[in-house]
Amino acid sequence: MQLLTILVIGVSCLSGFSAVPLVASKYIAGTPHDKPVDLDNDSFRMAIDDTANKFWFLKFYAPWCGHCKSMAPILDKVAEKLKGKMAVGKIDCTQHKTVCNEHEVKGFPTLKYSIDGEVFEYSGGRDEKSILLFAGKMSSPAVIQIRRLEEAKKFALDKADEGIVFLGSGKENSDLYKVFSKVARKKQASAYFLWLDQMETPTDDERDNSYIDRIEAGIIEPRRWETTEADLTEERFEAWVQDQNVPTLVTLNPSNFRKISRNGRPLLMGIIDIENEELVAGFKSHMMEFILRAPQEYVEKYYYGLFDGQKWQKFLQQFDVKQEENPQFLILAPLNLPGEKTYWRNETYTKLPDFLKAVDDGSIPPRSPQKLKFNDDPFRWMTEKFVDYLPFSVIPLFLLLGLIVWTMTPPMDDYEEQDEIIEDNLSEEESKKNN
Repeated sequence: MQLLTILVIGVSCLSGFSAVPLVASKYIAGTPHDKPVDLDNDSFRMAIDDTANKFWFLKFYAPWCGHCKSMAPILDKVAEKLKGKMAVGKIDCTQHKTVCNEHEVKGFPTLKYSIDGEVFEYSGGRDEKSILLFAGKMSSPAVIQIRRLEEAKKFALDKADEGIVFLGSGKENSDLYKVFSKVARKKQASAYFLWLDQMETPTDDERDNSYIDRIEAGIIEPRRWETTEADLTEERFEAWVQDQNVPTLVTLNPSNFRKISRNGRPLLMGIIDIENEELVAGFKSHMMEFILRAPQEYVEKYYYGLFDGQKWQKFLQQFDVKQEENPQFLILAPLNLPGEKTYWRNETYTKLPDFLKAVDDGSIPPRSPQKLKFNDDPFRWMTEKFVDYLPFSVIPLFLLLGLIVWTMTPPMDDYEEQDEIIEDNLSEEESKKNN
């Protein structure tokens, strides 16, 4: 009976039910907020559509989540400092599952932002400074006006996070500018958009000479978005920005690896000891030479990065990468595609053109990652299995906890027997006193 009671309580906690029904406060529209606002299934849409709060920072959380709790005081400060510029909303996913499922919340805390009623992923830092910088960028104009082309190059070098800007040029009343400005608003969090206004038509035959270029610091030749009036759409331009907003050759780390490895192209990594500066410089030069000289349509099949083979050795074990065989090349298929991850690797090819040729002709076949075995790393194996099977993996913990409590708790019969013994002893003592 005791075990059954414990299991019922455990399952109720897992399912997010509470013995006391929660009454959600009604969201009041039209007022800027200086404190984080509790949003629920009903008020969420009302809040992000509120014209008084067009820009929201959203935290999807669970009450038991430690990282969620640690963010609470940070968001309290942020909300107070950004009243009228950015509102902060928090959604308890144990109580308001509909809105959390709608926005594909799979872990806690999940951070997103909303602008003009649309919700996007937030991938920046979680400290107060990072969130304030993000809010400052989003509060600035989505399109920055410039007067000369040199300003775009200087902006890419000095101000752009990844050294990349998207430069549009033409008349502000053109269809191109309308598409450019709308996508700039959507992608403002992750990209920079500049516009060079052409006051008059630059050609004698009245042809429209407007264009959009991708400009990257350190890369001489810009990449131009090829489009026609017939296929000039927000969807096409937004997809192009998403694809092109990755540096030509980047040093990979945990924050940008997730974004780049799931952005649609295979990721070609040079696995190397990052602390060996001389080796890194030579390897980087070799990769960049190939990128700049090979045909552009071939180069743009991949993203390119340097990956620390010493620091991330455990992660690379699943791809059969051995530290003593570095430097070497590794290609990962996009990690967000359905099915198992696929990779290409062979440590004997030390030149990038030779490696890619061997991949193309099948000399290096595609392979699947090695699955972690229990004997390799028991704790990591159990952790991965626990995460893979959430939320069902929590159920055995409740069962185990219930079993432990049940085995350690004496049955009621023992208590009754002890009470009888105590009463008998007291009766005997009283009888002795009376005699």
